Amino acid sequence: MKLVKTNRDKIIVQELLGRIAPPTLSSGSPSTTIYVTTWDGKAKLGIGSGGIKYNVKVGDSCFGWPETEYLEPGVAIAGIEERPGVGAAAGSATALYGLSCVGNEVQVLDGEGKGAKGLVTGKAGYTGGSHVTAYFSDEDLQKLTLGDRVRVRAEGVGLKIEGFDGGLFSVSPSFMESLGLELKNDELVVPVVKEVPAYAMGSGVGGSAALSGHWCIQSNPPELVEELGLETLRLGDLVACRDVLMYYGKGYYRGAVTVGIVAFGASDQAGHGPGVFAIASSKKGKIMPRIDPEANVVKYLGLRR
Repeated sequence: MKLVKTNRDKIIVQELLGRIAPPTLSSGSPSTTIYVTTWDGKAKLGIGSGGIKYNVKVGDSCFGWPETEYLEPGVAIAGIEERPGVGAAAGSATALYGLSCVGNEVQVLDGEGKGAKGLVTGKAGYTGGSHVTAYFSDEDLQKLTLGDRVRVRAEGVGLKIEGFDGGLFSVSPSFMESLGLELKNDELVVPVVKEVPAYAMGSGVGGSAALSGHWCIQSNPPELVEELGLETLRLGDLVACRDVLMYYGKGYYRGAVTVGIVAFGASDQAGHGPGVFAIASSKKGKIMPRIDPEANVVKYLGLRR
């Protein structure tokens, strides 16, 4: 094996502006109902998207949180001009979501928490009504308020690995280096907690480019969860999706391999579940997953639990 070489000295470093997003409900239609319908025909409130979570962090389980759908860990950040349920009002909101990368520094600009610093840990949803999630210490979380402005020191878009026949997305150079990536016979060796077959992938197929949006691992029916051992999935886990290509779009492609990070928690809606955003994808399957039960954002960012 040989250690990878990158172009990190050439990529752009720039500032992005956002704000701490309020909580939203999964139904997205308060004029008709605030409930969602589960795969087996039951009503569920569907909380967990947006806001500040004091007791849900990366590294926690995707399952077992009552009434939640798409549960996002830590602090959710939206575009400065974005309104809940409406989507991006301008290109700046799209840029916040598309250009933020795991491991980027986040600094609070307003309120009691002014000056507090955190790290980007994930990207949840599609551009427009989407969130960047960030980790802050327990002490700093108590000082934050919905609507506080934050800036992200964005670095990572355009990152490439010499000799790798595929793409990298949404990772900072420091986070990428922490993974200890190696090339073995032109295949990129990437640590993951598990592999997921294409037939388990649900909502998100046909979506836009890898920099934008997720693709759900279906968390229903229970038989599928048991078959694939999905009950052990944690927020922030790295997973390898077989015969899945997330590059210029999201779809089935035989032989392709995509590695992503679990951005949010399980769902009881048909076809939905923990959302994965891509960090590496190869149409020719030039990714070799290496199973590591501890392959989680917590480990690679050195976060305090």
